[in-house]
Amino acid sequence: MTPLSVSELAAVVGGRILQGNREAVVRGITIDSRRVTPGDLFAAFPGERVDGHSFVRQAADAGAVAALVERPLSTEERPHGDALAVIQVNQVLTAVQRLAAWERSQFAGPVIGVTGSNGKTTTKEMLAAVFAVRGPVLYTEGNLNNELGLPLTLLRRKTEHKTFVLEMGMRGFGQIAELCRIAQPTSGIITNIGQSHLELLGTQENIAKAKAELLDAVPEDGYGFLLKTDAWLPKVAERCRGRVYWYGLDESADAWAEDLRVVEGGMRFTAHVLGETISVRLPTYGEHNVNNALGALLVGAVHGLPLADMAESLARFTPTSGRLHIVPGRAARTVIDDCYNASPLSTEASLRVLRDLSRGSVTAAVLGDMYELGTYAEAGHRHVGTTAANLGVDVLVAIGPMSRWIAEAAEVASAAGAGYQGADVAAGIKVHWFPDKDTAIPQLEALIPSEAFVLVKASRGMHLEEVVEHLTKS
Repeated sequence: MTPLSVSELAAVVGGRILQGNREAVVRGITIDSRRVTPGDLFAAFPGERVDGHSFVRQAADAGAVAALVERPLSTEERPHGDALAVIQVNQVLTAVQRLAAWERSQFAGPVIGVTGSNGKTTTKEMLAAVFAVRGPVLYTEGNLNNELGLPLTLLRRKTEHKTFVLEMGMRGFGQIAELCRIAQPTSGIITNIGQSHLELLGTQENIAKAKAELLDAVPEDGYGFLLKTDAWLPKVAERCRGRVYWYGLDESADAWAEDLRVVEGGMRFTAHVLGETISVRLPTYGEHNVNNALGALLVGAVHGLPLADMAESLARFTPTSGRLHIVPGRAARTVIDDCYNASPLSTEASLRVLRDLSRGSVTAAVLGDMYELGTYAEAGHRHVGTTAANLGVDVLVAIGPMSRWIAEAAEVASAAGAGYQGADVAAGIKVHWFPDKDTAIPQLEALIPSEAFVLVKASRGMHLEEVVEHLTKS
């Protein structure tokens, strides 16, 4: 972050200095007293179980020069001496957000907001890869895409950063709008509109409206980037005051692709971007990731980045663990670790990757519950089960209460006869259901054949990374 004196920082966040050196310079921020480095501001978040005010003394001992608090410190909490500057604010979260908004105001480069029901994290990382062609990129780490994570990301800014790429998550109306008030994006990309968050928003139309808050924030001289093949995005495109560009597997788009094929270690395709054509090698799998790559290439091209340089950068892109990460397993199995999160849309895409990668080998899918689907929960799980059967999956292991619907639908689809492209799945698919992962894991060795290709996917809360660990440990 930009260095500020304590008095300058207090003015930015609207705080009152209770003690300490007003001229001390703050050079960074942390919310964890164990990660304090000299010169940091320690933000003492209150909590029911853990109260950050109790760690102010520890932060001071580690070299913090200032602390944000919501109340005066008790004798036990107060640091030794009065060297630490203590700034009291009404709410620490609001103060951090104000500081982040001020930091954003000091930056004049492109700020790309990224949201969508599926693929936003991968798209964010691909954007970071292509914009690295221009210089260092500040981008969201992990899933720090909420009302605290985004401000903390902005406050990691260094003077050498040339571009911001900020992932924006949401669970309801107004949340992306609030993130945009802090981030002030110059452009926004929406990857798609799926069924995640139906539990809170009720309909896909409402999800589209909530995601489109990113488009509302784009200025007239900015850009919106939307997936051409998504049914909902054309309905909200007019909310962008800037120019709208389209990408996807549709040759009428501004960026589109053809000649998709699976190669060793990933995909290869021909990309057409704003009239230019180039062959792209992508070190991950699936048509959905080709879409993500097209989005990244289009955003970069509109911002003047050379297509050849961006394609070269994408070829070095490293997928995040838990997102279509291919790892060798025991008994000569190949495990597709995609257990970071799941929705019906993303699970269908991953099942297609399983089919494409296996190239006729035995396939197994270990699938768990998908959360936040609301009234679509049963239909969404049954859709996944039907898809697994119709794509010719040989072994299906369904884990979790809601995943019983996956198992039931797969059995029904198998009994109905022909599967994907005429594959006879009636006699082939073997379906197993378990109430939880602890019951399922001891059975996997017996249920999944050696040399099989195995997809593992579920919502994050199912913790199926333990399944991956079991299948891959030596």
